[in-house]
Formats: sequence, structure tokens, C-alpha cells
Amino acid sequence: MGIDVSASKVNRLGLFWLTLVVLFAAALSFASIAGAKTQVIIKKSAPISVGPYQVALGGPQYPDGPQPVAPDIEGYITKMSVDVVDVKTGKPVPIKRIMLHHIVFYSLGSADNRRGEAFYGDGEERAKMILPDGYGYPIHPGEQWGWIWMLMNHQSITDQVSIRYTATVVTGEELKPVIPMVFDTSNRRPALVFDVPGGGKPGSVDVRSMTRPAPVSGRIVAGLGHVHGGAKSLTLSQPACGNRTLYRSTPTWGLKKHPFYKVRPVLHEPGPINMSQFTSERGIPVAAGEELTLTSRYDNEYPHSRAMGLMLTYLAPDPTVTSTSCNKLPRDIEVLKTKSKGRKKVPPRQINIYDWGKGGKAVEVPGPRGAMQVATGDSTVVADNYQYQAGNLSVPLGSTVTWSFPGSVLHNVTLANGPEGFSSDRLFNGGTFAKKFTRPGNYTFYCELHPVGMIERVVVRPSS
Repeated sequence: MGIDVSASKVNRLGLFWLTLVVLFAAALSFASIAGAKTQVIIKKSAPISVGPYQVALGGPQYPDGPQPVAPDIEGYITKMSVDVVDVKTGKPVPIKRIMLHHIVFYSLGSADNRRGEAFYGDGEERAKMILPDGYGYPIHPGEQWGWIWMLMNHQSITDQVSIRYTATVVTGEELKPVIPMVFDTSNRRPALVFDVPGGGKPGSVDVRSMTRPAPVSGRIVAGLGHVHGGAKSLTLSQPACGNRTLYRSTPTWGLKKHPFYKVRPVLHEPGPINMSQFTSERGIPVAAGEELTLTSRYDNEYPHSRAMGLMLTYLAPDPTVTSTSCNKLPRDIEVLKTKSKGRKKVPPRQINIYDWGKGGKAVEVPGPRGAMQVATGDSTVVADNYQYQAGNLSVPLGSTVTWSFPGSVLHNVTLANGPEGFSSDRLFNGGTFAKKFTRPGNYTFYCELHPVGMIERVVVRPSS
């Protein structure tokens, strides 16, 4: 016996089941949203001691130092910031005490999922990780973090601080994951620094670049930059589209009365108080393997030693991006800038050198104590025991000076003032650095890590 089911009845049955499916999906979505939670996680390092007028370093080469602790949860970081705080009160420390010059956080992943990627960084400009709505940097239980940082003590006494970092984490909700992409115009020189030689005409610019491919197809949804004193801009560009600018990060410099320019002694050339950032929910599309270029521009009228040109962008994987796109950029790109008053023009630079004075105080000096050693050709300077053994040295133009670092303590040689900017890497245990002097004049140097007392003056005599 056959069964006759009318078309209208079939349609009613189909509608019934469709309604059930929709309701079930809605229930799942509601359950997911109901389980979603946004929390602010604050962690603080163990106390870190920094000696008088010294620079302290943290990172994988200093395993005895405090290490960051990753949130032991499954979720996504949507915002992150960092500061230096008093060990007892937890209040932010003014730079006249100790300055956080820079810090980089990186994830080592877990035993089951190794990562090894930098995902957030900050400098004097106090940059924050800010991702657009719906995006996050994924974290998982059991992960380990590492960091690299530099602290500068502007006091004549040993002081202690803690590094405090704050992360906004979303759990119980699926966000679009982001992959960090780091660009570095030093092209991976140790400490990620380079030296602007200076000596150019007013308005001249030092230009450096670094190109790298996108690891996956996706959309760039955020980015932040970091520079040092003398910088004009950082520009991320797309070579396949006529090298068009995707984003330009620009510095805001503090006013003359800003603490950056009032603190003494000056242990380095002051950086900007802010670098502009950007976010975009739609994102800038890039294809897997497509090359992107970061270009740093610095003033080249004056020397700028140990400069940086870093940009960290966040790429959200998207398999629908299958090829390079030169279409118009998203209209929702939002530029994030400081609300503080500042200057757009690079301030004049002046780095002095300091020696130990009465009561262990730093005093500005034209050069180190001692007589001038006059050489007739190439020379070697031993840098050890917190001093350059040829504190005052005179050499003829065209001579090469070699610095030797025989001890077990890291030192380097960094230009304070002179006709040409340069610096050595941080060296020890027999490391050497050589420089041929091709510009006559008076050069003053200091050790980046021990800037008070470890100073030198080299006078390069012009050809007769």
C-alpha cells in the first residue's frame, strides 16, 4: 500500500526542522556568549635592583633575573600595557628615578606547542597593544613567556623597581586570532640597533629598510612602532603595489619642559613621548609570501648612536585573501595618537659625558681625567674595570682605533658627541671592535651600560 504525503505537509515538516536547527544554533551561540568573560590580569615581577647611574638588562642571556609569568588560561589578549612601579607602593616610578627604556614580550609556547614569537613591545613612548573588536592574540594553559628589557637608573644610589604588566583577556568566546609580524630596520644587528652617522646638510635624512614576507594570507588589523631620538617616521609599504604606503607611524616629541629633557644625567638621547598606532577591523589584505617593507627615516644632520626602527603588526589569517590586492585601503583605519601636547619636529640633540664627583654624584665633564696620549698611527684601547685605559687619545686622520674588552663584564663604546656617529656591540671575554676615523675633530664616548665614569675622548688630528 503506498503512502501519499502532500507537498504542503512536506513543506511544513521542512520548516519545522529548519526552525529547530535555527533555535539550536541560537542556543549554542547564546551559551557561548553567556560563557564569555573579559578579565583584566595584572602581574608584577620580583624586585629588580639597578646600580647607581647604571643600565640593567633582562632577557634570555640573564637567566638569573626575574621572568614574566603567562596567564595560565585559554583565551585571547585584546589589550596589553606595561609600566615600572615602586616595589612597596605599586605606584608608577618617575623617570628621574628609573626609566623603562624598552621591553619586548615573547611567547615560548608550551611543551606541546612551541612558538618563539615576540607579541608585544614598548619603549619610552609607552605603546599599548590595542586590537580591534573581534580580534585577539591567543594564549593557552601551560605556556611560558620571556622578555627583553632595559632599565636606566638616573640616581646616585642603587634602587629597586618591579615591572608590572596588564593584559585584557577574553575567555569563553572564539575571537579571530592574530599573528605578530616584527619589522626591524637594523636587519637583526645585536640589540636591534644601528648608528646614524650624521654630518649631512640641514634637512638630510638617514634611510634604512627591512623587507619580509607575510607568513600567511590574512589582514593586518593593528600596528605600533618604536624609535629613538632623532627619528622622523616609520613607514610600512607594499612593494607589489608601487611601494604604496600602508601605514606611517610618526613621533610626538615632548615639550621643552617635559621630564625627558629635564632628567640628569642624560644617559641616552631622549626618545619621543608617543608613536602613532593604528587599528582596522576590516584589515589590510596581504597574501602569503607577499613582501612588505618597513622604512625608518632619521635626521642625518647630527649623529644618532644606537638608534632603532621597529614596527610590530598584527596579521589575522584569512584564507579568502588569495593574491596581492592593490585596491583602496580600508576606510576604517583608525590612527591612535597621544592627547598630550608635544612637538612634531625632532628636538636638537646634545649628549654630554659624566664622571664621578663628590659624594658619588655624576658631574658633567668635557673629558676624562688624565693626560692626552698622542699616537702616530693605529692604536688599541683596553676597555676593562669600568674604564677606557686610554681615556684621552689623539690620533692622526685615517687611523684605526681598536677597542679590546678582555673582562667578564659587558661593556661597549658609544658616541656621545663628535663628527660621526657609531657604536660597538656589547662585548666581553676578549671581544674587539675597530673603527677607522675618516672625519677629523673631537669625539667623546661612553659605555652604554656604565655611562658615568666609563668615558673617553678621542681627538682626530687633520692631515697636515
